[in-house]
Amino acid sequence: MAAPKSCVQCGKCLDVCPLFKATGREELTPRAKFFLETLDSSEGLREKDFKSLAELCLSCGRCAENCPQNMSGPELVSELRSQSKGIAQICWDFWLAQPGLIWPLACVLSKLSPEGLPEPFGSAKKRMKSLFANKHEPWAELAVQVKFEKRKVALFKGCVGRYARPDWVKKAESLMNGMGLVRAAEPKFSCCGSSYKSAGLLERLSDSRQKNIRAWQDAGCPLLITFCATCLKGLKEYSLDDFSGDAQLREKWLAALIPLSSLLLDAEVRLSDNAPEQVVYHKPCHAPVDDPDRTLIGLIAAGRLLPVQEDLCCGFGGVMQLSAPELSKQVGMHCMDHLSKELKTGGNILTGCSACVIQLATIAKDEYFAAHWLDILK
Repeated sequence: MAAPKSCVQCGKCLDVCPLFKATGREELTPRAKFFLETLDSSEGLREKDFKSLAELCLSCGRCAENCPQNMSGPELVSELRSQSKGIAQICWDFWLAQPGLIWPLACVLSKLSPEGLPEPFGSAKKRMKSLFANKHEPWAELAVQVKFEKRKVALFKGCVGRYARPDWVKKAESLMNGMGLVRAAEPKFSCCGSSYKSAGLLERLSDSRQKNIRAWQDAGCPLLITFCATCLKGLKEYSLDDFSGDAQLREKWLAALIPLSSLLLDAEVRLSDNAPEQVVYHKPCHAPVDDPDRTLIGLIAAGRLLPVQEDLCCGFGGVMQLSAPELSKQVGMHCMDHLSKELKTGGNILTGCSACVIQLATIAKDEYFAAHWLDILK
């Protein structure tokens, strides 16, 4: 990985930065951040102003994938956020600390709040409704095949699955039962760490990783089944240091991570009469290159699936929900405008990332249904 100050200002990041695409503001791009980071305070912005600007990053990671110098804007921003510990980070840490208590309480309070609140409170109210979304009438059924007859598995539910969408967990476990997957003793997993990393809460990140590794080992190192693209990416990013230098254990961990959708690609698909005429797939920024979620939705929706657009970030942005909600919404609206351009009333917008579901469901018009692909399954 190139050193942070080796940016050559080529502008490749501008081609993929969702903040730049939605706003046209070059000061929000990774190139600008890396340039300002090299300046002395006497010739550039004040440190406080620089950090305020540099922290405006959605942590999508698209710049790192497109950079010829292997530079990563999210890595720089994570480090800057870890140094600032502003009110947004403190509130985000609080939000993630006890989701089993805080999230339902926030949902109840949002329901009691009046309609027509000004921004950003109006979007926050709708976002809480999206987090604890009402169940959608499913329209597809999968007849799955038996898998891993001799290997034990465990489901990594993720924070949203565990604390807000138990219906996702129930459907995932039903599919796993249908495949004859043998369960390990249920590990007591923590957050995957992705939300902590992007917010610069690096101590929390390290702690969550250590807890998850220990829980996995205590369960006998089973295969880990995931249904969230960002959780999968976060789990894949555990470093050698997180495994105390044990390269063999880390390789075993990486080999154990399996997207649930990848196990369903040979299933027989049956559609109900209420299947929508059109389906759109939103590819999460954190989806793997092969993206089995996209493949699965293609198999289910078949000719109903509209052409997939590869370069749309939903704009969720983690801690930016608190630090810059208006920018998050602007990127989200840009994404939704493109996703729904050819979509008829009643169409479904499906994705495989928990955060994307929340953002898209918050922004989507009432005539569309934005959801996780698990929502459409019986």
